[in-house]
Amino acid sequence: MEKPKQIIISFLCPNCGAEVDTIEGYTNIRCKYCSSKLLITQRVGLPRVFARPKLENPKTIIKGDAGLNTKIIDLDLLFIPLIKFRAEILGWIYAHKKGEVKKGYYHPVFGETEEDSYSIGMEIVGEKTVKKRVRRILEDKIDPSDFYRFGVKRIKIEGKKYEPYDDELLHQFGNVFDLPLSLEEYLSKGQDILLNKVLSHYSSWDELKYILKAIKKEAIIYYYPVYFSRLEVDGIPYTYSIDAVTGEILLKEGLIKKESKRTLNVNSLYSIITFSAVIVTLIYTFFGKVGTVITCLAMLFLVWELQFGTK
Repeated sequence: MEKPKQIIISFLCPNCGAEVDTIEGYTNIRCKYCSSKLLITQRVGLPRVFARPKLENPKTIIKGDAGLNTKIIDLDLLFIPLIKFRAEILGWIYAHKKGEVKKGYYHPVFGETEEDSYSIGMEIVGEKTVKKRVRRILEDKIDPSDFYRFGVKRIKIEGKKYEPYDDELLHQFGNVFDLPLSLEEYLSKGQDILLNKVLSHYSSWDELKYILKAIKKEAIIYYYPVYFSRLEVDGIPYTYSIDAVTGEILLKEGLIKKESKRTLNVNSLYSIITFSAVIVTLIYTFFGKVGTVITCLAMLFLVWELQFGTK
């Protein structure tokens, strides 16, 4: 199993002012510059950190992917809040799945014919019963701002360097999205997500009973930088979102542009009608009524296609 990547939190030593890096979750550390012993305590509310944007020229990535003739309408750097929720799930689960009843010839017996030499048996295939205790430490990521449709779900918060949240500094980089709900609601939502992770395996079973409880609940808010852009390629509008730390394109979505109709001006229409009348007269003279009918239908189709057809 792949070992989870560590998340590094960076802050300034209060004694010497040097930058100190520590792994998320560690509380007792020592400054490697002045050897001061530091204790990281829990702040009021959820801890908040942010990642600095490292991508210097997102336009280069967009034009490299969409083409040099791309017209960039707007490009904004946004800090999207992501909440990582962790808890230990304790309890027990009882689940039962009914099997499929099958008939067949199973037991050999003595009979007058070959068909009578086996008795018809019953077999239940696929029946399962599970009764077990549960003790698992789980974690998951919550998108409070509902930005998953912009590809935010693909962001990997692990393996990056984070700093304590600084509202003034973040607004110097770009815009910051606030949490639309209360912290208590997100904690409740995170608990439900982890419980559903445990129960999802048994969702299709015929009977399910359980007592599960989340304990040692922890959560942290990550403000992650993402570039959002609206652009046009050959007149077709697109939406791009780019990871501002790694430069990865999280999502590119093109909007379908309706085809425009051809329209004829009055002079062109009169010319077609006059030309059609000459052709019909010639066809009638040399080929009779049948040829005239076919020619008229063809002319009508041509006028219809020119007037209402699409490019």
